Amino acid sequence: MGHSYRIMLASLGFVLCACTTMGEHHATVREHFDFGPQDTLSICLYVDRGISADSGRALVESAWHDQAKLYAMDVKVVNVTQWSRPAFDMDGILADLRQKSLDAPCDRILALVGRNFGDFLWGLVGPEILGAVNSESLTHGYAVAKMASLGQVLNPPAEIVEHEIYHLLGCGEHSNMNACYQRIADLKRWKRENGTDFFPAWDLVHNQMLASRIDVNARLAPFVTAKRSINQALAGGG
Repeated sequence: MGHSYRIMLASLGFVLCACTTMGEHHATVREHFDFGPQDTLSICLYVDRGISADSGRALVESAWHDQAKLYAMDVKVVNVTQWSRPAFDMDGILADLRQKSLDAPCDRILALVGRNFGDFLWGLVGPEILGAVNSESLTHGYAVAKMASLGQVLNPPAEIVEHEIYHLLGCGEHSNMNACYQRIADLKRWKRENGTDFFPAWDLVHNQMLASRIDVNARLAPFVTAKRSINQALAGGG
């Protein structure tokens, strides 16, 4: 009993250190930003084995439902593709997602990851990364969509998806909602003024906007080339 209690406290400590909140909302500050008319972020969804297309759509919809009215910004799943989680860790998952070209009508790519027994065991002893988005364009990300660990009691799938959607909208710095409000307002305004069908992305590394899907794919091209070279080397070595 005492040993189990210590394990639970340790796990809770790890989770609290790896908090997934975007930051504290400031309603009075947010009201000073002009988010313009209603707009939509179109997401192409990749769902892991054990996650249905309907449940994936429902998760995204419920995750962003209360946030949509704050920014006049809907999030719509425009396509669902079955997908198998390619790796155990964050780096491996993001490396796979970077290989996926961003094509119309997608503004962003979001993968919903399932769970296995290995995840459950890891959740007992170490901090979990329940979601992430690539920093080069904030366009390709994932969120764990199945419950399998104590940490997810504090950070359930809907909250993780909400968090990652904020990143997909261009919010990079955690705990800085003022900058997040500004980024969403600026990107919405740019799209509206330029009459584009693509919701612009943000390169967090170079601190600059990516105005089109072509720009995003060009930004990620070195990662695609690098992955292809590694695969060819492995195939040759076999």
